[in-house]
Amino acid sequence: MRIAFYTTTMLEHGGGLEKYLIETAKNLSEFPDAQVDVITMDNKFTERVANILGFYYFKKIDKALLYKENLDAITERLGNSRYYKCASFKQLSEKLNEYDVIYSKNELLEAFILKFFVGYRNLPPIIFGCHTPVFYPETTSLQSKLHNFLYNGFVYKWLANGVRSFHVANDFDKRLLSGIFPKRNVFMIHNPFNFTQFNENLEKNTYDFQFDASKCNILWIARLTEQKGVSALVNIVEKINTKNGKDKVVFNIVGNGQMDADVAKLAEKWDNVNWLGYVEYRYLPSIYNRNDLFISTSKWESLPFNILEAQSIGLPAIAFDIPGPQDIIRDGSTGFLVKNEDEFCERIFEISDSGKKFDTDEITLSIRKSFDPKDIYAQLFSMLQSVLEK
Repeated sequence: MRIAFYTTTMLEHGGGLEKYLIETAKNLSEFPDAQVDVITMDNKFTERVANILGFYYFKKIDKALLYKENLDAITERLGNSRYYKCASFKQLSEKLNEYDVIYSKNELLEAFILKFFVGYRNLPPIIFGCHTPVFYPETTSLQSKLHNFLYNGFVYKWLANGVRSFHVANDFDKRLLSGIFPKRNVFMIHNPFNFTQFNENLEKNTYDFQFDASKCNILWIARLTEQKGVSALVNIVEKINTKNGKDKVVFNIVGNGQMDADVAKLAEKWDNVNWLGYVEYRYLPSIYNRNDLFISTSKWESLPFNILEAQSIGLPAIAFDIPGPQDIIRDGSTGFLVKNEDEFCERIFEISDSGKKFDTDEITLSIRKSFDPKDIYAQLFSMLQSVLEK
């Protein structure tokens, strides 16, 4: 079986979806008689998309954000899988038709391209992998409100009407999409997590930074965007530091993005805030391992890799009580799910002040049991086979 993983933007972007495609392509290619490759548009096209998004977000997109991962490192991580970039829609159509089934990112851009510039009828069966949530639980910006309008109304239903099936990673998305597309199969399969590779990176690659071991080190890792709750992160840091928490905790922030200026200002104001910027994936395990608590302030998620990564080495996690984190964190046992910023701060103080201890082995065991890559890759392969057979 020949499987194409398609996303419009390049793998060098280095986000959660890119990690997923690389890892899944590599592992599914190890199944007997399977070839799994990743197809994207080329560099010039990605830069054009970035320019368009600049108008959408009312700010210029830094082109450096498109090239965060090294191409040689990506090729190595892909194993037997191959990585192709297409310079035109004609070339994209020809390349996708070399495969038996297509797994595509679920966003409007991919749906628009596949419907109008390539044509669903001209392609093998397509599965949309919902790595971008169809519904945002909290909307503050114009863009997030527009997202919910487009994805939950006739527009997305019309653009995605040629898709054979959907793959979601949490129960909320399964219920939602089953209602929007009642005649389509919606497969709920968690994202796998490569514990072996993560531990190997922990042993081989150490990030050169002096963390303050005398305080409770709190880690935040994500793109600096509205979705990841940068505004909430800033508010939480301000509240903690003005309530006598400044001498007890250190906030270590990893990532870059559209809201760099907000975090730079925060790090300049408070001496217990370390902003490390973007860090290559291979160094992340060593950073997780040298912190005491992980926090996620995301407003919406599918199944966040950063929480999986943190919990895989036994870090307790605090996150807002939304789909995605709900499927990973066991409230009170492996971390906390909170309703608002004030409760977020209360939980941070509960851990830093009282020294509340979580069972590291229990956290790790819970993640390994729920996100066993061997079982999940088998489910994904079976899903792809069933779509092809149908």
